[in-house]
Amino acid sequence: MTQLLLLVLLVGAAAGFTAGLFGVGGGLVIVPTLYMLWRDDPVLGPQVMHFAVATSLACVVVTSVSSSWTHWRAGRLELGPLGGLLAAVSVGALVAVWVASWAATGWLRTGFGIFAALTCLSLLWQQSSHSRVQMPRPAELLGAGAFIGHVSTLLGVSGGAMTVPYLVLRGVDLRHAVVVSSAVAMPISLVGAIGLGLIGPPNDQAWGYVHIWAVLGISASSVFFANWGARLSQHLDRRLLQKLFAGFLALVAINMLAG
Repeated sequence: MTQLLLLVLLVGAAAGFTAGLFGVGGGLVIVPTLYMLWRDDPVLGPQVMHFAVATSLACVVVTSVSSSWTHWRAGRLELGPLGGLLAAVSVGALVAVWVASWAATGWLRTGFGIFAALTCLSLLWQQSSHSRVQMPRPAELLGAGAFIGHVSTLLGVSGGAMTVPYLVLRGVDLRHAVVVSSAVAMPISLVGAIGLGLIGPPNDQAWGYVHIWAVLGISASSVFFANWGARLSQHLDRRLLQKLFAGFLALVAINMLAG
């Protein structure tokens, strides 16, 4: 138990820092790490990706609120224009909970790896130096938001891993995209965690698919490191930050596709 606690505290530190730095909510760290830790567990193993995804989403509730609060206090986050986007990702998240109830863990793992690889390539392909702060049109945001909410909840990645590349490819400055993604992560993680908690099987260690002890350990350390990452993201060069994010995603993709 002590070894597991130390591991989840380290996972939380890495997840919190990347949540603030890249706006990904930490899910791209938490899901593959928990998968590696639990895949041979006799109880969790048969549905290891379901537990990893649900636990990740529960942790992201904490990290996304922490990083969003940092951006809010600094005056970088305005929720008014984001109302439609937040509603759209919530609807997508609800549909994803239903899909996750019958999806096999192997399909979720493969989908996670492919998603990380495609996201990495999309960021490396985007070379334009022209950026803007203005968001895309509301109609486009609604459609994109529903899709982002669905896929992100299904894979436990909170939305930032899709929101940031999407906004960057649409010409929005990466630093502003990180701020927006921190807000998007809140409804996705909350809806997903509650839904997967309700539909999961009874277990002494978990509420549904949400592993309680892992959530507590990861959240305890991630909240401290999320603020550091959020502050650093506003001082790094835009293109450098984009390359770092792409490299991070490449490592995640290799790990998950290798099984």
